[in-house]
Amino acid sequence: MLWEVMIALNWTENLFPVMKKNPTSKLRLVYLYRSISLFLTSIFYVLVSFSPFSFKFGVVLSLGIAAWIIGSLQRKYIGNTKILKLIVISETVGLTLLLIPTGGISSPFIWYTLNPVIIAASYLTPVFCWTLVTFYLASATLIAYTLFNSINMMMILQENSFIYLVCLLITLLARLFSDLTKELDSNANLLRMQQIELLNVNKKLVGANEKYQQTIEHIMSLYHIMDNFSYKKGSKKLIQEISTSLMKCTQSESAFFWVSDLQRRNSQMASTIYNPELETKLKEEWNSIKNRRAPFVKELEKQLYWMKIIRTSNNLGILGVKILNDDEEKKPLLFNRTFEFVCELSEIMLERIYMDRMMDQMVIVEEQNRIANEIHDSVSQRLFGIVYSLHSLPIKSKNLSEEELNQEFLFLSKSANAAMKELRAAIFRLSSIKKGEQPFFLRLSNYFNEYAKLNDIKIDYAVNGDEFLIDAKLKEALYRIICETCGNAVRHGDCKLITVKLIVVENEITLSIQDNGNGIKIDKHKVVKETGIGLKNIKNIVTSYSGYLSINDVNGLGTEIYIAIPIQKILNKQEAVG
Repeated sequence: MLWEVMIALNWTENLFPVMKKNPTSKLRLVYLYRSISLFLTSIFYVLVSFSPFSFKFGVVLSLGIAAWIIGSLQRKYIGNTKILKLIVISETVGLTLLLIPTGGISSPFIWYTLNPVIIAASYLTPVFCWTLVTFYLASATLIAYTLFNSINMMMILQENSFIYLVCLLITLLARLFSDLTKELDSNANLLRMQQIELLNVNKKLVGANEKYQQTIEHIMSLYHIMDNFSYKKGSKKLIQEISTSLMKCTQSESAFFWVSDLQRRNSQMASTIYNPELETKLKEEWNSIKNRRAPFVKELEKQLYWMKIIRTSNNLGILGVKILNDDEEKKPLLFNRTFEFVCELSEIMLERIYMDRMMDQMVIVEEQNRIANEIHDSVSQRLFGIVYSLHSLPIKSKNLSEEELNQEFLFLSKSANAAMKELRAAIFRLSSIKKGEQPFFLRLSNYFNEYAKLNDIKIDYAVNGDEFLIDAKLKEALYRIICETCGNAVRHGDCKLITVKLIVVENEITLSIQDNGNGIKIDKHKVVKETGIGLKNIKNIVTSYSGYLSINDVNGLGTEIYIAIPIQKILNKQEAVG
């Protein structure tokens, strides 16, 4: 007897791994009911039935094997409705026949035979489920009436009414539970899909935010380049910088910038990839696209480009960036805004170069007129007087004594010296060096004042020394370093105070910039994490001049950058080049 119970227990234990692997709670409960009902009904049947032991053993063993086979088939075909119906019908018929030798409707296995009904209630249609219950109860009643000497059918129904009631209630409960689990599974699937969708959206947002940050950095870098750009570098250098920055800002594969004068006699082309036929194609297509105001898509050399016409008072041009498709509605807003920003900036810079060139020419003309007026008003008058005196001197000398003649020569000499001094003074005023001015330091002062006012911060600066010890290239390099460092302090450090000290002595240039911002990221080895383009550029500039660079975090209260560049090495480098 104990061995039979062990069989049932081992079969139950073998079900638990299957139950754990199955993903649905409904199927776990179905198999749990099957294992518990088999175990309990087998024990009751063995204890209560008066049949021979060998017969009871055979019934329990056969039922256990059948349960294992039926359970395996149901697990395998749980998603196939037709096969599952055949399995349920077969099990129902088999269990109905089991009632014949085990007591009919009074058999303990009457509760185990509800397993196919529960399967039908959980996974099949309501009509099939209630048909199965009706067939099962009718068959059990008929077996009790025909095989167990029952006199009256009504008596059978009265005596076993609780069995019918419990079976119907269990079926109803199974149906309600099945509907509930279906609804819960549906909600769970919906939540799972929403979770996946949210994760995908979050991933896209993270990617978009990274692209946004990169775009902002590239735009700020482009802004600093344009802010410090000089027309003396030429429009060719400008369109190269803009085309490269456009490709980085829009994160595209390539970009181009074609600029021409209004008569299209002289044109320049800059492209991030080598394509000599692109300019020729643009010239051929110019008449068909020159009147477009808004950005548009055009195919050039079997490639699609997102383009816009650039118009200034002195230039026409086309700015374009390579795209993958021509669906304008699907273009990211950041892409469009960035592209339009670069286009507007290009027009502004072309106009600025033209205006700066005109302003310089006007300054030259004004300076020439001023010098001419000064010479005319003072020097020319004196020279005219000297020439007139020299012309009349031979006639006057006949009536002058030697002493008076010497005084006349002395007067003419003084007048000539005075004219020469006035001429030298006019030239003297043209040179800022002779006037004692230092234009580079003045430029830095103007930058500090304007940048502080623009960003609502305070900049304390001290600039000392002789700027004429610094060559033109190093002045531009120092200006770029100062602009980049101040920009990083405001953008990334969120500072309110910047302290700048520039000292120029005979042998060395030292630059110290400190802010009260958030500080800079330093790893565990106390090495600055160079995540930005600006720090790399600063390091490259300082290294090219054999200088020393130090970047320190001031106890989490800001960043300090110290640069020292030896002037002697600069002079040696210039001598070697010379």
